[in-house]
Amino acid sequence: MSVVTYSPPKSVAGFLLDENFISLICGPIGSTKTTAALMKIAYHASRMAPCMDGIRRSRCVWVRNTREQLRDTSIPDFLKWYPNGMAGMYLKTEMKFVMRYADVECEVLFRGLDDADDVRRLLSMQASFIVFDEFREINQQIFEQAQGRTGRYPDKMLVPPRAEWGADDKGHPIGGCVTDEGKPNKHVWGASNPPDMDTFWESLLTAPPPNTSVYIQPSAYDPAADWLEFLPANYYEDLAQGKNDDWIDVYIHSKFGKSLAGQPVFRAFSRDIHIAKAPLKFNRLNSNPLLVGLDFGLTPTATIGQIGVHGQLYVYKTITSEGMGILRFSREKLKPLLNADFYGAHVIVIGDPAGVTAAQTDEKTVFQVLKSEGFIARPARTNDTTARINAVDAFLTRLTDGVPGLVICPTNDLLIKALAGKYRYRLKETKGEEQYDDKPEKNHPWSDIADSFQYLCLHADAGRAFGQAQKGQARTIVGPRAFAY
Repeated sequence: MSVVTYSPPKSVAGFLLDENFISLICGPIGSTKTTAALMKIAYHASRMAPCMDGIRRSRCVWVRNTREQLRDTSIPDFLKWYPNGMAGMYLKTEMKFVMRYADVECEVLFRGLDDADDVRRLLSMQASFIVFDEFREINQQIFEQAQGRTGRYPDKMLVPPRAEWGADDKGHPIGGCVTDEGKPNKHVWGASNPPDMDTFWESLLTAPPPNTSVYIQPSAYDPAADWLEFLPANYYEDLAQGKNDDWIDVYIHSKFGKSLAGQPVFRAFSRDIHIAKAPLKFNRLNSNPLLVGLDFGLTPTATIGQIGVHGQLYVYKTITSEGMGILRFSREKLKPLLNADFYGAHVIVIGDPAGVTAAQTDEKTVFQVLKSEGFIARPARTNDTTARINAVDAFLTRLTDGVPGLVICPTNDLLIKALAGKYRYRLKETKGEEQYDDKPEKNHPWSDIADSFQYLCLHADAGRAFGQAQKGQARTIVGPRAFAY
């Protein structure tokens, strides 16, 4: 009997063993994510409760965008790990592999989506699992409707309910497509290179619902790229030759592709480098003040951070609003957050310099309103767009003792999305070569979020007098005492 031994790299192990209803993995080309998706079939098939004859039966549907892609890539990859005649039998005309080992029997059906008939056949199947290979190419409606075909095989006639499994939350006896413990064993999973920004897939990957797990592999140039041993020497270096930055970002750096609406402002931002591996906790022992970058208008937005003792900028939270003045935003959003998560901190607010102009209604400036609410509030040293962007880039590209100069809490989804591409230069409607506007697009809430972050970075990166750079002061180093209190 032939035995296949598979030891998953750490970057795919979580995806392989994930028990959530939906699990998706993105990564560079050649990063073994497809192999993990293939081995996940055997993992879940082995966990299926046996039928009355003792056989653990399941049915998996492997989906690609076309039948040609199945023949050229998916099926050869599958047969490399599950050899025909050894792990089971491949029926070429039916594009089906019947996997058999130990007490497991799993039908694997390969289905392309070349035309409407193929889609109808997929959406009428009784399956246990469905796998979307290169899922970024799959239509949203097909992906969502296919989910309803999982968990339909085996049914309760093949795997009758057992007393020890009890009943589900609706009082129905548990049986059918379940594990030995009586837990649901229906699954949808997929592997892909990163999709483009501003697509359904980008939205799903960045804000998944509770029943969906997402795994993003690191850049192929990152030390955490643990699959390089399986590739030829200098694989990615050779691959990058002659490719443009957008191609390299997707297929090597594991970044989302550019949006058809525009180009990201902060190309140096990296999820692998700039996002903390665990949620950040406010350091009460750090004597540096808590900084609040604040953008005004009728959609006030605040980004909260702090310079660490070694000079890094730690960014904890971002909050935004709709249809609020600064007074209401302060009382209903900003103060409650500061009291809840940063109680007792010495807070400095840095805002848009335009806030020094009095409103026509009560002749108070925004900064006067903030001071009346008890804040130490100062205008940023400039509102120049280039200076603000440069201040952010300074932190994105800075290393302090080998540690990134910018560290963002992984729960700060708003800022992460803005930096990843929602804050962008709009694509001009021109014929021929791509051209972009000179200034970033004003697209609420992303431009408001970016503006608040820029004011924060301007202050953190400048001098020691509330945003006014001192003459002769080097701005390339941020020390632990980079403020005047």
